[in-house]
Amino acid sequence: MVDICVIGGTRYFGKLLVRRLLAAGHRVTLVTRGRTPDPFGDSVRRLRADVNRPGELAEAVAGERFDAVVHQMCYTPNAAVEACEAFGDRAGKLVLTSTIEVYNRDTFRGPVAAPEFGALAREEELDPAGYPYDLTLPWQDDDYLEANYGEGKRQAEAAVTDRARVPVLLARVAHVLAEEGDFTGRYRFHVDRIRDGRPIVAHAGPGRTSLVRAEDAAGFLAWAAVNEVTGAVNVASPDTADVYDVVASVEGATGLTAQVIEKEDPAGDPDLSPFSCPADFAMSADRAASLGYRFTPIAEWLPALGRAAAADTDPTTAKEQ
Repeated sequence: MVDICVIGGTRYFGKLLVRRLLAAGHRVTLVTRGRTPDPFGDSVRRLRADVNRPGELAEAVAGERFDAVVHQMCYTPNAAVEACEAFGDRAGKLVLTSTIEVYNRDTFRGPVAAPEFGALAREEELDPAGYPYDLTLPWQDDDYLEANYGEGKRQAEAAVTDRARVPVLLARVAHVLAEEGDFTGRYRFHVDRIRDGRPIVAHAGPGRTSLVRAEDAAGFLAWAAVNEVTGAVNVASPDTADVYDVVASVEGATGLTAQVIEKEDPAGDPDLSPFSCPADFAMSADRAASLGYRFTPIAEWLPALGRAAAADTDPTTAKEQ
C-alpha cells in the first residue's frame, strides 16, 4: 500500500485511475477545485486547490508526503513549476499526464521530421531537458492557452523536467476514447450524424492516428505511479486508426451506412470529424512494451465502443463530469 496524490481525478479516465488505485489497496488523496462531485465517498481524502492559481497548491499540500503524485491538470510551464515547488522532495515520484499533441508537426519545429524516426513519433524526438520554456507568456489567458495547447504541454514537460526534485515520468497520452463518461463528445459526434443521416467530413486521403481506450490510459498511470520507470512514455494502442475505422465501428453497431465526404481544405467545417487528420499523426508504443506494459489494440476494443455508444440513446450521457 502506498500514498498517492491525484490532481484532477473526478472525471473521464481520471476517475478510472482513482478506482484502479483504490482497488489495488492504495491510499488516495484527491486535489481538485471542489466543483465536480466524485463517486468515491470516504474512500479518498480531499484537498482543495486551483492549480492554476499561484500558491494554492502549495498551501493545500503543505506538510503532506506522498509516494507518488499523478498530475492530470498541468497544461502550462507555470503549473509545472508550481507543482515542483509545492511538493519539493515530499513526493517519491511525479507522473505528469501529457499528450500526443506535443509531437504535432504544425507547432513542433524540432527533430520530429528527421527520417530516422519513421512514421510513428517516438519519445526521443522531443527531449524535454533541451526544450525551452517561458513563464512570462500569457498562459493565464484561456484563448491563448487553447490556441497553444501543444506548446503549453511541451513547456510543461520541460519545466517539470528542469525543476522537479524527484523522479519524473511523462505520460504522452493518445486520443482517449471511453464507453462511458466521455465528456468530449468526439465519438458521439459520429454516432449522432450517422443516425441523423448527416454527412461526416474528412480530409482528402485522411491520415491515421493513435487512440487509446480510457481503461488502458488509467491503467498505465496507476502502473507508472508505483513503478520506477521514468522519462517520456507514449500511451497508445499499438495499432492506428483513421476516420473510416471510427465510422465503421458505428456502422457495425447500428447497421446504418455513413456518408463520408472528403475535402481538400475542411478547416472550420462543422461536420469535420474530430478524428480526421490531414496526414498520418501517430505514436509508437514500443517503449511501453519494452518496459512491460502493453496496450490493447484498437481493433480489439473499438467495435465494443461502437456497440456501447449505439445502445446509449441519451446524448447527455457523453457529458458526464
